[in-house]
Amino acid sequence: MTVGAYGVASTTAAIDSPARPMFPSDLAAKQPPASETGPEWLHWLSPLLSDLEANQALASALVTLQSRQPNRGDRAFAEAKRTLAIRPYDGALWVALALLQASRDPHDPTVAEALKMAYFVAPNDARLMPLRLDTATRFDAVSIPDLREAVQGDVRLMMTRGDKPLREAVRSAYRRSSDIGKAFIEATVQAIDPSLLPLVRG
Repeated sequence: MTVGAYGVASTTAAIDSPARPMFPSDLAAKQPPASETGPEWLHWLSPLLSDLEANQALASALVTLQSRQPNRGDRAFAEAKRTLAIRPYDGALWVALALLQASRDPHDPTVAEALKMAYFVAPNDARLMPLRLDTATRFDAVSIPDLREAVQGDVRLMMTRGDKPLREAVRSAYRRSSDIGKAFIEATVQAIDPSLLPLVRG
């Protein structure tokens, strides 16, 4: 009986839950809004449906970040933290958690810790690089030595792969960076190839 009930619940959740949302390279750019529709009771099935819950948590976080509605942040933040407790290898969700906390308190250590986890679990995921760089340079996370080294790796890959969107993402991050972040990007690009600096500053 219990197994049968779980089977029905699992099937219903799979139908009702949002698909994995596309992780944006720029939250400020125009893009189709993420959807956060999904069953409120989904978390009761964790960790057996951790993939579905992770999709819903990421969708909720992206909707919150794109809408810029601070009153939504607490719920999305709690949902992301709860999901990461059972799915700590989700790099996109760690970046989303860092951004959610930065929107509440950019100086909270959670921002840097979440970014560290994003680098630890998905060091070479190009989809995450633009927002990781943007977050680290806007909120001075590059002042932390081990994070600084990880972010340098992102910049190096983004500038040397010959991928125009990734290079444009470095330039976009530079425009939004703090003074510390700008100095970091300039120094990193200078060490890679000084001829690339005009592309970043442009």
